[in-house]
Amino acid sequence: MTDDMEPRGQTRRSLLGGFGLAGAASIMGGAQLAQFTLGSTPAFAQQGGKPLSVAVVAQQMAAQSDQRSWDGLQQWLKTTGLDKTWKITQTDAKGDPGQLVSQIEDAITAKADAILVLYGTLTAAHSALDDLAKSKIPFFSLDSGWQSPAIADITSNNFVMGSQTSQYMVDNLLSKGKDKANICAVIANFHHGTRKRGKVMKSVLSENEWISLKNERVIQYSGFYETTQNTVNDWLTTYGNDLDAIWCPWDEPAMAAAEVIVSRGMQDRVFVVGADGHPTAVDRMRKPDYPLVATVAQAFEIWGAYSGWLINEIVGKGRNAKEVVPVPTVEFPAPLLVKGVNLPEAGKPTWDATDLYYIYRDRALKGMRG
Repeated sequence: MTDDMEPRGQTRRSLLGGFGLAGAASIMGGAQLAQFTLGSTPAFAQQGGKPLSVAVVAQQMAAQSDQRSWDGLQQWLKTTGLDKTWKITQTDAKGDPGQLVSQIEDAITAKADAILVLYGTLTAAHSALDDLAKSKIPFFSLDSGWQSPAIADITSNNFVMGSQTSQYMVDNLLSKGKDKANICAVIANFHHGTRKRGKVMKSVLSENEWISLKNERVIQYSGFYETTQNTVNDWLTTYGNDLDAIWCPWDEPAMAAAEVIVSRGMQDRVFVVGADGHPTAVDRMRKPDYPLVATVAQAFEIWGAYSGWLINEIVGKGRNAKEVVPVPTVEFPAPLLVKGVNLPEAGKPTWDATDLYYIYRDRALKGMRG
C-alpha cells in the first residue's frame, strides 16, 4: 500500500496510470511508451541486427485475457518498430493442455529464439518443460503459475485479488444490515489464478461464520457461460429470497450470473462479485440496476507489452536475466473496482483507476499533508 507514498521516481501505479487506451485493444504511445520501454527502440533493439524468432503459445485465444495480452504485445511491437524485425509465430491450443504441450514442443523443434506461453496449464506440461530446459531456449509465461525453467511469469497476485473481492462481498452484506447471510459460489480449479481466488474466498468465509455457503459449482472453461447460467437459475429457484450473493472467480461467469438474476427480477435482492475487470463487465456495471457490484482490474494489455520488453532486454540485448527479473514472478497491481464508487470513465482502461482502498488512504494523506 506504499506505491504512491514516495513522491520521487516512478511507482507501479503511476507507471500504469500514465498510459491511456483508446479501447481495450490499443495501448500506449509516444513519450510514455519510450519511458516504459527504457531504451527498447529500433536503434537499441538488437545487437548485430539479427531478428528474433518468438513463438507465442496461447492456451485459449477465445478468452478475453489472452486476446487483450496478445493485443498489448502487438501494439508494443508496432510502437517500437520491432514488428519489422521480429518473426512472431502465434498458435492457439484452444483450451487443450495436450495441444499446449505439442505446440511448445513444436516451438522447441523450430529452434525459436524465445517462447512465450499465455495463460497455460503448465502443471500438465512437465515433459515439454523438461525439453525446454534441455534446449536452453529462453522461456517466459503470462499468468500460468511459475514453472521452471521460465525466466518470468507475469501476473497479478491472485491471493490478493481473491481477498479483495471476497472481503468486499462481506462488507457489502454488512452494509445491508445482515447478521446472517447466504451465498453460493462458482468455482474454477482449472487455472492457478481462479483456484487461488476460490481458496482465499473460503478462508474469508471461515472468519465470517455468519455467512453460509449454501452451494457451489465447479466449472470447466468449456461451456462455462451456459453452465453458470443454468446453475444460477437452479440456485435462485432453490433458495429464492434467502440467497444474498453469488461469488464468481472471474467476470465472464459473473456476467452470466448477473444476466440470470436480472431475468428473474432479483437484482435488488442478490448481488455478484467477479474478477479481472474486463471492459464488457465494467461497461455493464455502470448500469444502475446491474447486480455485478465489484471486480478487480488486471492489466492484461500491459502484461503483453511487458513480455515484449523482457524478451527484448534478455534475448535481444543479452542482458543478464537475474538483473532484469530479480524474482521469477512479476506481479502487477489490480485495483479493486466498486460500482458507483471508482469505475473508470467509459473508454478508459479498466485498470487505469484508483483502487478503492487507495481512496481511503488518499483521504487520510490529504489531511496529514495539508
